[in-house]
Amino acid sequence: IQETLRLYPPASLMMREALTDIKIGDLDVPRGTIVQVTRSMLHLDKEAWGPDADEFRPGRFANGVAGACKPAHMYTPFGLGSRTCIGQNLAMTELKLVLARLLSRFAFSPSPTYRHAPVFRLTIEPGFGMPLVVKKL
Repeated sequence: IQETLRLYPPASLMMREALTDIKIGDLDVPRGTIVQVTRSMLHLDKEAWGPDADEFRPGRFANGVAGACKPAHMYTPFGLGSRTCIGQNLAMTELKLVLARLLSRFAFSPSPTYRHAPVFRLTIEPGFGMPLVVKKL
């Protein structure tokens, strides 16, 4: 679940207001400026996640978030700190329950017609839908 949320977080952007004048790299950001950060930029950063940052590797989180990336605050599928999504715990609980129920009764595989094309809107969505082949167990 964590690796899936790293590659496809629930929301594609984070917006923050600069509370003071700040310099980010060569860019001067004046106080009051709204800064948008694409979560994928953080979650696919090879310096933080390693050379395989763009690959699906669930074992990456075997030792928790701190063991998965350096620094750990680069993992932000639900935000971070005081801006963490209030629904994070409910969403994770629901996700685990629904997956457990479905995977105990059905097997899923992508349809041969599936085309991988994520679209970054408010949420990250499959650009051409998610056709699946479903088999009852």
